[in-house]
Amino acid sequence: MTMIDTSDSRFPKAVAIADAAGQWLKCRAVDGRKAYGVPSQRTSGRYYLTTQSSCTCEDAARHASQICKHALAVQIHCARVAGKPMPASDTIDGLAQMASDRQPVLDMVRHDDGTFSWTRHEHADGTVVYLPRPKPTYDDIFKRLEGD
Repeated sequence: MTMIDTSDSRFPKAVAIADAAGQWLKCRAVDGRKAYGVPSQRTSGRYYLTTQSSCTCEDAARHASQICKHALAVQIHCARVAGKPMPASDTIDGLAQMASDRQPVLDMVRHDDGTFSWTRHEHADGTVVYLPRPKPTYDDIFKRLEGD
């Protein structure tokens, strides 16, 4: 079983990379293991040949004793595909819970004539979610000062 250290600073980046696994190239390593062409986040069109334990990126070459974010992303992806729960810290669990509890601020309403409109979202308890006030623009700020 592969253990994933969620306290590693590369973990959030690896999760973001794993979320885009549908864009990865699927291939096999020389020894027959599954491997993936994981795209570089910096250089468009560049891919790293990555397995759960190795990667061809610069970070993996520099820090051979540590796993890079690409290989960590492959571990996360493989755990998701296998349907196995990953160990996670209380912080990650808490953030996931917050995201699942979050309600949309606006609801899209489709009218009989085919048009759409947006209404403020109302929670089941009757409270309304208010949109944040827009930040004042440069002109708004200085027009107020001109009148003083």
